[in-house]
Amino acid sequence: MTRCLLLLVLWLATAMGSTAASLDSLMTQYGLVDVGALDSAITVDLRYATTNNFVGRQMYGSLTRAYLTPETARSLLVALAMLRTVDVRYGFIIYDAARPLSVQRTMWDCVKGTPNERYVAKPHRGGPHNYGMAVDIALTLDGVPVDMGTPFDTFTPAAHITAEPSLVKRGIISREAMNNRRLLRRVMTAAGFGTFSREWWHFTRYKMPYTRAHLPLLDF
Repeated sequence: MTRCLLLLVLWLATAMGSTAASLDSLMTQYGLVDVGALDSAITVDLRYATTNNFVGRQMYGSLTRAYLTPETARSLLVALAMLRTVDVRYGFIIYDAARPLSVQRTMWDCVKGTPNERYVAKPHRGGPHNYGMAVDIALTLDGVPVDMGTPFDTFTPAAHITAEPSLVKRGIISREAMNNRRLLRRVMTAAGFGTFSREWWHFTRYKMPYTRAHLPLLDF
């Protein structure tokens, strides 16, 4: 490895570390809490901190923690408690939570003008993730993700929650996957979360008019 290339690699490593540290700091400055630290039954796999996402790019640096507003985090713990009354082996895995507005802009630029733009909030006012009150989530059993019918970030009707019996009848998702989705929705909505018809994994704690009036936009 040449000296120039080595310096570039070292600079990139330092920059990524600084980005993660600054994102953690900014999240806490905005009053958000680290959800993964609240209960061992909550695991975190931040997909936008990897290349395993619809953009195909790592957008969070080396940040691996999931953050939410305190009220949203408390509601998530209520949902978890209800879930574990069904079976104590159940838990949650979080794929995304609070999202900086800068990342939202990158996502929007990738889908703008395509059929997939209906799945991504426009960044000019921010979407629910950009206020720290939305979470992308699935179920785990003994720490292993269960069948939810599609992977996270599947932008097709197979991920929609509006016609799941038809998806089962046509063999697109399994009955087990439909039941897992229904269980996830049952505990999340009972804890105060709303759903999004096109994404089985997406839940929001408040409606957007209330959110924009009472929560700060994560504009960084």
